Amino acid sequence: MKHLLGMVLLALMLAVGTGGTTLYAADPAPARPVDVTEAAVLPPLPFAKASMDLPRFHKEKMEIKRSQQSLPVAAVEEAATPVQLAAPTIEAVEQDRAAGKKWIEVNLSEQKTYAWEGDQLAGEFIISSGLPGTPTVQGVFRMRVRTRSQTMSGGDRAAGTYYSLPNVEWVQYFYQDYSFHGTYWHNNFGNPMSHGCVNMTNEDAEWLFRWSMPEYAGETKWLSTTSDNAVLVYIHK
Repeated sequence: MKHLLGMVLLALMLAVGTGGTTLYAADPAPARPVDVTEAAVLPPLPFAKASMDLPRFHKEKMEIKRSQQSLPVAAVEEAATPVQLAAPTIEAVEQDRAAGKKWIEVNLSEQKTYAWEGDQLAGEFIISSGLPGTPTVQGVFRMRVRTRSQTMSGGDRAAGTYYSLPNVEWVQYFYQDYSFHGTYWHNNFGNPMSHGCVNMTNEDAEWLFRWSMPEYAGETKWLSTTSDNAVLVYIHK
């Protein structure tokens, strides 16, 4: 009898436990709380091309990766609201050409950029467009925002492809985070080399920047385009 009573008491102890809750071997372990400081140092997500941190009004309309360096608050506050222009179509190319306006042509097959004033060629440059895995977008666009220089970063730390390039000069965005900009980390122009942007020499990028924005006065803040300098950009093979 004592032996049987002891077994019953043992079964009750196992069922009740010390806290009054029934225990089951199959119960999952409680999730470990996320450590915010630990999450902050995880590698960034993979990216399709170089990701740039643009002013706030552009972030609201673009898929800007969060792995890049943050834009200083002052630069965001100083950036003017961009002019709202109708999305250009292929017909806009002929319209601007006939009107004698400035427009930019990027020929991906030739790896060249042409600066036009109407049908008069103002400048011609050898460039490096996106690699096969990260191609340069094609279509008709207009300049959206500019900056004298910035840090460009992206890649995947886990895969060993992360990079950070300080002082990328003469940057002109024409669609999402695709831009024309100066390039100092390679000299292989005439061949695709980029993560989607149009790579140019610093000298050529400066010329294109000043030509498309002749009123530039040396500002270092982010500069939104106006109806006068939202130059049309036509990219094709």
